[in-house]
Amino acid sequence: MESSAILQVETKFKWHSEIGKKDCECGLRIYKISFNQAIVIVSELKDNPGRSITDEALTLIHLICYKFGLNLTNTMWIEHYPEGYLKEEDTYDEIKLEMFDLNSKRINKQRLEALLGVKL
Repeated sequence: MESSAILQVETKFKWHSEIGKKDCECGLRIYKISFNQAIVIVSELKDNPGRSITDEALTLIHLICYKFGLNLTNTMWIEHYPEGYLKEEDTYDEIKLEMFDLNSKRINKQRLEALLGVKL
């Protein structure tokens, strides 16, 4: 039997952008895979008053890991843009922090659902 991730957090997350000098917000879901492994999905909101989740990715990764006690190296980070934002369908990108640089790779929804063991 395959195990499913457990949705631990589903909320709007607010922070202040030091670069943009504005408050920002995004959708936040944290799925626990095991005791010290998690998948974090941040979603861009159409009414976000500040900088995008992509522009603030490094800040968000550190803030969310700190606030929710997540292990940076055992957390998979996903940026989600809803249907109609960038494309006609939802897009998901896996973001990896390598040294001091961020790299992204498109991941399809079915693959992400398979990793989570739940439907999005």
